[in-house]
Amino acid sequence: MKTILYSDNFRTALHSPIAREHERELRCALQALMLELLQHPDRKRDPNLQAMLKQCRLRLRALQNLVDATRGEDEFALQSCDLRSMLEDLCAAADLLLSHHGRSVSFAAPHERINIACAPREMTSLVLELIANAVLHTRGEEIAVTLQSKTGAVTITVESTGKLNLNQLHHHTQRPGSGTSAMQRTAWLHRGTLLWLQRNEKSVASLKLTTDLDGAMRGDYDSPDLVDLLADQCSAVYVGLAQVV
Repeated sequence: MKTILYSDNFRTALHSPIAREHERELRCALQALMLELLQHPDRKRDPNLQAMLKQCRLRLRALQNLVDATRGEDEFALQSCDLRSMLEDLCAAADLLLSHHGRSVSFAAPHERINIACAPREMTSLVLELIANAVLHTRGEEIAVTLQSKTGAVTITVESTGKLNLNQLHHHTQRPGSGTSAMQRTAWLHRGTLLWLQRNEKSVASLKLTTDLDGAMRGDYDSPDLVDLLADQCSAVYVGLAQVV
């Protein structure tokens, strides 16, 4: 552990400012430090090691939110995604991780594939942020994620029992780099709409996306499956849920 504490990766990862101009350097250092930490399976229950891992994930999450909140249209890379498969695996992974905290994530969708043009990393971050927000700000044991498909559009809803502070939510939307501003920017770049509302004593987030989004495509996206998401402790699901896991 002493070697890690004095490594360049440690100093860069945990002390560099979270800023766009440092994105590449900081992301590489954080991922390298996490891999260094995970090379000690015999110490996986060490509270110091776990605390450092969590700090890395929180900083990666903050960096991702900042980048997503300030992303320009020229940086927006679309791929053909099977949205149903992507969400199913993300929700299953989130359900398993949150089960230790007395929360669950359910997923409902049509049986057929639902292919849309989307930016996979940004869409993954958005969905995980919605789930994390539901865990943090509502009391419901179950977070229900639903995917619906209609002509020309798909809708993702995330709902749980409890009441959101909509004024506070609006305030966070105005803060560049916040999770809420990142979600709104990602929705806008997808030419979609993201809304929050109260319905039947439940807090609901609704994301509506068009299925005929124009733009240059970078091929098909092969999303990581459930095993990959859980086995890789640097995966998007650990980073996206870092606040609550």
